[in-house]
Amino acid sequence: MMEYTNMELFYDVMEESISTLYELNKRPYFDLFFESVKNILESDITTHYDEEADAKLLRIYSRLSDKDFTPEDIRKALQSIIIRGLNEEHEVQDVTPDTIGFLMAYLISRLHSEREVSILDPLAGTGNMLLSIESHLNMDVKLFAIENSKLKTKILKSMADLCQTLVEIYFQDTLNIKMKDMDFVVFDTPTSYTLDPYFPYYLVLHHLESLKDDGYMIGLLPNDFFEHDKDQMFKTGLEKVGRVYGIIELPDAFFKSSPKSIIIFKKNTIKDKNCLMVKLPTFDDERAFDNVLQQIEDWFLKNKNN
Repeated sequence: MMEYTNMELFYDVMEESISTLYELNKRPYFDLFFESVKNILESDITTHYDEEADAKLLRIYSRLSDKDFTPEDIRKALQSIIIRGLNEEHEVQDVTPDTIGFLMAYLISRLHSEREVSILDPLAGTGNMLLSIESHLNMDVKLFAIENSKLKTKILKSMADLCQTLVEIYFQDTLNIKMKDMDFVVFDTPTSYTLDPYFPYYLVLHHLESLKDDGYMIGLLPNDFFEHDKDQMFKTGLEKVGRVYGIIELPDAFFKSSPKSIIIFKKNTIKDKNCLMVKLPTFDDERAFDNVLQQIEDWFLKNKNN
């Protein structure tokens, strides 16, 4: 018999809570989601029904007692719940593969030697990628998020609260706000933005200004990112504030639609330095994947002052 994981338990409790609340009061999915989150955080029923219903809800939440959930258990459980809800609400949902969170955390750990690190996601969505990165870092992390959807901002806050992770969240259009002194800016470009090929250019140039000098931006961008710069607007703008530090082309299998690459930018740095350029194979080919990771390790060792 397969082991019942904490992630599966948390998922089941959330799903059972939402289903039970729907039978009691047929409200929209995320109203029920937020009520479930509030009940779990309070370890109590925050909106009372009748005695039988309250007792049933308390039995559901009691399954979480005496369990030691990691933030990753909770994040992965909520990811599936949230995707279902966004589908029901006909909301655009671009899910960044969990592997990307691991890869970005790895890159941050190789690029940053200090114990404390500040990370901004200017296209945070529901916060899944940002929280995934944080869970893979053995550092004191300060997280910042910008999101222009009220619903997704609220979901992000709920996820962070359940994961007991502090995130400073800004409900704002990302090009209307500029942060300061970030060590890293990380983001995944949603499909809706890639329909406007110039938006990623504005995003990169705008939020490079949010970095400390010699800070890094790590973006998940379409493979044809550079091809739209016909008038050299982006190249000219980038040369004023930084440069491309590395390009890691990702396997097509990572994505349902258009393939993407991880592109690393560095702010205010000497031009004409070496640029990391590799293509990752799929995780299924362990030997090839390990070989590419070793290439990346070797590059960092040779170019640590690059």
